[in-house]
Formats: sequence, structure tokens, C-alpha cells
Amino acid sequence: MATILIVDDRPSNRAYLLALLGFTAHRLLEADDGARALELVREHRPDLIITDILMPKMDGYEFVQRLRADRELAATRVIFYSAVYAERETLAMAHSCGVERVLSKPSDADAIMEAVNAELGLSAAASNASAASAASAAPPFMQPPAPAPQNAGGALAARLSALEDMCLHLVGEREVEGMVAVFLQAARRILGADALALCLYESDERSVRHLSAQGLDAGLLAPVAGNDLRLPGALANAHAPLRLEQSNPLLASLPGGHPPCGSFLGLAVRDLRHLHGWMYFLRAPGKAPFGLDDEHWAAALGAHLAVAYENLNLYGVVQRHAAQLQLEATARARADAALRESEHRLELARQVFDSTRESITMTDACANIVAVNPAFEQITGYSEAEVMGMNPRLLRSGRHDAGFYRALWASLEQHGQWRGEIWNRRKNGEVYPERISISAVRDEHGALTAYVSVSTDMSALIAAHNQLDFLSNHDALTELPNRSLFHDRLQQSIAAARRNGGQLALLLVNVDRLSRINDSLGHAAGDALLREVAKRASAIAGPLDTVARLSGDEFVLLLTGCEDTEDIIFSARRLIDAIAQPHSVGGHDVVVTGSIGISVFPRDGDAPGDLLKAADAALAHQKDAGRNGFRFFKGEMNAQALRWLALETRLRRAIGRAELALHFQPQVAGRDGRVLGMEALLRWHSPELGRISPADFIPLAEDTGLILPIGDWVIRQACLQNKAWQDAGLARVPVAVNVSAHQFKAGTVPAVVRAALLESGLEPQYLEIELTESVMLGDTTAAEAQLAELRAMGVSLSLDDFGTGYSSLGYLSRFSLDKLKIDQAFVRNITTDPRSAAIAQATLALAEGLALRVVAEGVETVAQRDFLGRIGCEVLQGYLYSPPLPAREMQALLEAGQVAV
Repeated sequence: MATILIVDDRPSNRAYLLALLGFTAHRLLEADDGARALELVREHRPDLIITDILMPKMDGYEFVQRLRADRELAATRVIFYSAVYAERETLAMAHSCGVERVLSKPSDADAIMEAVNAELGLSAAASNASAASAASAAPPFMQPPAPAPQNAGGALAARLSALEDMCLHLVGEREVEGMVAVFLQAARRILGADALALCLYESDERSVRHLSAQGLDAGLLAPVAGNDLRLPGALANAHAPLRLEQSNPLLASLPGGHPPCGSFLGLAVRDLRHLHGWMYFLRAPGKAPFGLDDEHWAAALGAHLAVAYENLNLYGVVQRHAAQLQLEATARARADAALRESEHRLELARQVFDSTRESITMTDACANIVAVNPAFEQITGYSEAEVMGMNPRLLRSGRHDAGFYRALWASLEQHGQWRGEIWNRRKNGEVYPERISISAVRDEHGALTAYVSVSTDMSALIAAHNQLDFLSNHDALTELPNRSLFHDRLQQSIAAARRNGGQLALLLVNVDRLSRINDSLGHAAGDALLREVAKRASAIAGPLDTVARLSGDEFVLLLTGCEDTEDIIFSARRLIDAIAQPHSVGGHDVVVTGSIGISVFPRDGDAPGDLLKAADAALAHQKDAGRNGFRFFKGEMNAQALRWLALETRLRRAIGRAELALHFQPQVAGRDGRVLGMEALLRWHSPELGRISPADFIPLAEDTGLILPIGDWVIRQACLQNKAWQDAGLARVPVAVNVSAHQFKAGTVPAVVRAALLESGLEPQYLEIELTESVMLGDTTAAEAQLAELRAMGVSLSLDDFGTGYSSLGYLSRFSLDKLKIDQAFVRNITTDPRSAAIAQATLALAEGLALRVVAEGVETVAQRDFLGRIGCEVLQGYLYSPPLPAREMQALLEAGQVAV
């Protein structure tokens, strides 16, 4: 069946969905925020995602947008499951990011199952039919509770119904006593307990606020309810349900006079932030003991209770706030009446107008501002002098379309008022939510004279309710991390790099001459350009890298996976090229350039401030040098960049100058040393630079596109040389040639191989194409077609460096391979590292099951040879037998036919 990912920051919501879907055959995953969900999606590729919208760290809207931006994940089906926004707003958000189905909280079980089946293309009957088999196949933590073997489905449905009914009643309770009574009654029925007790704490998480029990005297528990050294008070320290049987000595710590326990199940009542209390359940001696499924149900009950209790506390806060608002509203009403009566009342009204915490705006009949109060100035950042005579549209955020404002004005014209929530923009560009009431004022003849709006800034309330302060950590224009958040991430990356001995690169980017765009096309065009630059920079950044906006035209890219200077240079070039691509802004094609200053940890500093200072200095030098380029903070790194360019220039001439050559390393039988094959390896000897390591020039060739002519030359030369040896009467063995993923991406490999075989006269079975796992990560359909064409010619295919990259059993089944090569990283430690040995054995077992041959690379010691022989690896390659040899020396080895160790 399908894999379903449930994303919600509230444990109770996740527990409910897990319980509801747990009896199906679906594989279930869960995450508490969008960032963690994105990691699980990339790792497990679920078929369906059910996600909340408002969550900490990364909300559901941003999570789905990032999902759609990833080509490999964009087609994943998504259901929004939320209760925060109005239905119209939720549907609009869903439509904007390609989500077709929206569920409101709470939704009944049938509606949820119907939506899941519809998204997965399953009928309800098919889904129900899979439930029975899934109950036995699913792992214990995903299996639905089955209290009785008879009519298990009915028992589960009864429990779910009781849980749903309890949740609905808990939502409506506004007193702790009523909430506890509802919970105890439902919990006792769901878990089949003979007795149960519940203790709830005050906000200090120590003082007992309420203690209730059923089936036993709560008075027995009162003296020890807060004692965390004995039961039941010690349950407050438990981080998992505690299940005890009758013989367990811990039960002796229960207070005297306590009813006998046949089975005990207790746990703490907590959420992610607070400890709310404890509860436990008893079954009498002789009754069936509590099981693992009872633990799951108890945990779900505890999660729902924690949410209900937290909501009850928040309700009290909201009630007090509402009462305060009511008092202020009453004061305003009285002030208005006093205004009409006397000058004294007018002064009193002015005091109320100036002191209220709500923003008040007054306009004339033409909607031009005539007065604002101090709260307006504090909330928006505009002074009264700046907005006098202006239209309130200067506060527009751009988040509402024209239809929204048409509806607002229609309500004012028809009903004389409009109330609702709106997003506005402060003077500093920050977007914020408001709850606003706008009224039309008319005189005794019914003529319109003014408009009055009273609004409350909801930023603080929303931040407290959702524990999310996005605007304080991100740039409002580009939604990138701002300086504060970037500083935190940089500190964390420095700490990680210091522990691991790695290095970081900080690329400080300035958009050159942005002011010209603002002056000629307006600030709106400049803003659009900055958003596009941010988007392109984010596309270049890796999953562990960070892109941030530090100021108006300044961005920064933190690279965490750079192993050497070449990686940094490559990223800087990509970023400069991306910025230089034309931008479509307001109907104009605009081209801007970028200047980059680069600093490297730990070489240029070991603190965020030092690295930013170094990058800023390098950026200043680059601007002085003419912009549209990059500069390292230290001179030797610039020298390294120049060396990269010199290496590229010489590599372009290497083929024509006959500086490239093939060396051959034999593949031998482990038992007797017979030569069974060989691998052709490319070497480069430059007259100016000497011998260049393949680790240096192969990545350079791939980056510059030179890998295509070089790769074609290697295949041709390998075929010609092998045919020449065969014509000389030497052993007829295959030659293996490494082919880059870039060659497969170009789609030319079959044609090149066919031409090489035709020119050399080599029989196809004596040519072997080695590919890496990266070939399978691109256009797999095109790669699969090319491999099938090679197989049809009779050429052998092997997978090199197996296990070091993106190994997938699905790829092994789809791609027709003949051989696997165990990477030398595992062979090197095979006699000393149990994990390397286990990987090698697993690879051999996998290959045997798939009828694939296996070659072990990097065999350098007799101990490694003997170990590989014992586990069944018969073909070996490495320096124990021979290093890569020039053609003349390899010919001598083929004449001998055997390698002695």
C-alpha cells in the first residue's frame, strides 16, 4: 500500500490520525514541523502528505512550496488539515501551491478516510479490505489497538468514536472540573480500567491544581500527589508510559489503603513545552493486564488532555484580554457620548483616544486621513504628520487581491461597516496582521461624512499562540533568513565544522547598482528584482547551506559542504552567472551583475563577526576592481583560483598535445592470480605542471564539459588497445572503462561505444562500461534506455563504487547490470571494521540473489585478500596485485597470464 506522512505540531492531532489510519495497510510517518517533514519526504518519498498549516520552524504553506520547488518531490499529493484560517483563505492558499483537498479540524473519521482514499486513488472497499492484513504486518508502534480478538474492528471503531466524542466535549469545556469529569469518564471506558486518577498542576508545574479519581478515594492520593519520589507523584518524571504488573515492587510505594493492583499503567501529562500533571489506570487482580496497545491509547489520551488543558489556560488569558477590550470599548463609547455633551467630555475623549492600545484612524468622506492616535504611530511606524491627507492604502501589504478590497468597500456601502482580519505593511516594510473594524459615519441627513477604523495588532497574539516569530528572523521582502537568524546558523555551522575538522565558506554578495533600477523603474521593480535574486541564490544553495539577506542589496551564502577551494569557486561562478541572467521586471528585461567577497573558516576567522568582516573586506576590493566577479579574502586563495583557470586552459589542449594516456590495472582471480580482466584508467602528464591527479582534472573536465571529448577518446583508445593485444595472441579478457554521468546525460554513450567497436573490431563482450550511482539520479528514463541499448550490443555493464553514494535496490532491479564493484572504502577496513565487513558481505549476498558478479577494489594486503576469499568474493583488484600500468607493462603482464603475490 501507500506511505503517508502526517505533519502537525500538536501531538494529539498526530496521535488521532495515526490511530485512525493505523489499522490500514499504509506505512505511516510523522513530523512535528515542516522542516522535519521535508527531511522525511526526501528520505522516504511518501505517496501522500497530510499537513497542518500553522507550525513552528517551517509552516505547512512554506513546506508545500518547497516541496513543489523540488522537481523530484513536486508531484507528491498533499491534503491541508487546518483549523486556523477561514475556509476561503485556506482554499486560496491550497490552490496557490497545487493542493486540491482541504480538511477542516475537527473532521470525522469517515471524511478523513474518504479524502485519503480519493488522493491515493483507492476505493473505500479496497481500503477496508487491507485493514485486516495490515494489523499483523505493521510494526508494533503502528498497529491499531485490539482489546478483544472478537470483533476487533468494532472495538477499534468504538475506541475511536469515544476518543472523538471526548475531544469534541473537551473543546467546549471552560472549567477544569467539567473538563476532568469528561476526560475521566471517556478514559475509563476506552482503556477498560477499574480505577483511575488524574492530577493537574498549576502553571509552576509543581503545585497541585486539581486531583480527581474514579474507583478509588482521591483523598488517599492528596498527601503524595506532588511527591516525585514515590508513586503516583513520581509519574511526573516519566518520559514514557509506565506499565507495571502486580508483582512489581514499585507498586509498594502507592499510599496505604490503596486498592490492590493487578495491572498499573501511568504516565505524565505533558506537551512539548510544559508538564501539566500525571494520571494512571488500574485493573483489578485477575483481570487482563494492560498491553502495549493500551500504552498507545493512554499516550493519545494524555496528548489530547494536555492540549485541552493548555487551551483551557489560554482561554482564561483570552477571556481576561477580551474583558479588557470590552472595558476599553465601553470607555470609548462613553467618551463619544461625552464629546457631544460638553468641552470637558471632549477632553476626556481625547485622553481615551491617545491612551488606547488599539490603532484608530479617522478619514474624511474621500478616505483621506485626518487623524490618527499614538497607537497608530507606534504600530505602523508612521507619524501623524507623515500620513495626514494620505489614503490608508499606503499601508497595503500586497497580500490581498483586488477582490478582497472590493468586498470590503461593498460592505461599507451596504451595511455601513466592515470587520475582519487584514495584512498591512509598516513603514519599515514589515508585514503584520490586524483585526480591524471600519465604520462609515453619516450625519442626521444620511450624508457620508467620515470613516473610522479601530484595529488591533495581532502580531504578538499570533506569535504567542503559535510560538512562531517569523518576521523577527526573516526578511519580509524575500522571506530569506535575516542577519539575526543567519548569525545563529553561522554560529552552529562553525561549531559543527570545529568538531568535524571541516571548513565553511561565506560568500557575501552585493547586487551591483540596484539603485539604478529603483530610480528608473521604481522601488516596486527593485523589490521584484531582489525577490528574484533571492530565489536564484536559494536554488544554488545546497540542502545544508544558508542564503540570507543582510541589508537592502546585500545577500550572503553560507557553504557548509565545501571540501576545497574549487568547490567554493564553482559555487561563486554559479551564483554570479545566475544573477547575470536577464530579469523580467514590470515588462522590462533587466540585467544586473553581482560582486562577491569570500571568507573561509577557519583560515580567515573562527567567529561569525570575523568571517563577515573578512568577506566584507574582500567584497570591497572586488568592487574597487570593477565588480561582476569574486575575490577571496586571502591572496593565496586567489592564487588557487588562478591555478584552476590555468589548469582548465591546459586541459583543453591536453588531447591535441597527446598529454593524456591510459593505464591499466588487472582484475585477477583471488585463488590463483589469473588475469580475468582489466580497468582502463586515465592519466595526465602536463609538460608545464607535471603529473596531475585525476581527482583534480576529472571534476574540472565535468564542470567545463570537456568530459565529453575526453570520455569519447578513452572509450576509443581502450577498444583499440585491447583489440591490438588480442591480435598479438594475448589473453582475450574484457577491458572496463569508466563513463561519467555527464556523458549519459548527453545521451551519446551508445553511439560512441558503437563507433569505437566498429573502428577497433573489438567484440562487444570484451568491453565493459562502468557507471557510478550518480547516473541513476538524473533522467532515469533516458539512462535506462541507453543502458538497454548497450546491453543489446553485447557490452557488459558494472556499477562502480557500490554503497558509497545513492544506492537503491529499486535501481538495481530497473537497470540491467552484470557486475557490482565493492568500493575500496569498505575493503580498506574490512579486516578491522565490522561495519565494513558487514557491508561487503551484504553486497555479495545481494549480488548473488540478483545473479550479478562482484569485484572488490583497493585490495592492498594479503589479509584483505584472504578475508574476501572466505566470504566468497572471487575477483580482486588493487595494489596487492599491481598498480595501474602503462600499456607496455600491462602487455607483459598479459603475456604472463598470472599475477604472483
